[in-house]
Amino acid sequence: MACADERLLVSRALDPSQGTRTTPRDMVDLLRLIWTDQAGPAAACERVRAVMARQLTRHRIASGFRLPVRVAAKSGSLVGVIRNDIGVISFPDGRRYAAAVFTRSRPGSDDATISRAIGTVAARAVAALQETGA
Repeated sequence: MACADERLLVSRALDPSQGTRTTPRDMVDLLRLIWTDQAGPAAACERVRAVMARQLTRHRIASGFRLPVRVAAKSGSLVGVIRNDIGVISFPDGRRYAAAVFTRSRPGSDDATISRAIGTVAARAVAALQETGA
């Protein structure tokens, strides 16, 4: 099993220079475009927002926020090594923040701890932005 785990860590799928890739900044830019109807037709952007608002996986970014704050998110994982989440956090006063948290860990790492950390990091980043008036 250890040998398979080591091969996984150097696989093409996990090598940004060889596989498909994006960055957290790219994802935040995409979220901004979707939320302002600039990523495509307004109806398509609305559909993406609606689907993201119904995400069943609530243990990553969404775990860092409580009602009445709403989180529309999309998570992604790859074989227990990559755990990512992107989303828009909406406050009742109309303020919105886009967040993207990407992680990479060793096979067998504690998924629940990493997922909670994603929520904690997102909440802290939003709190810091709020303190600056952003």
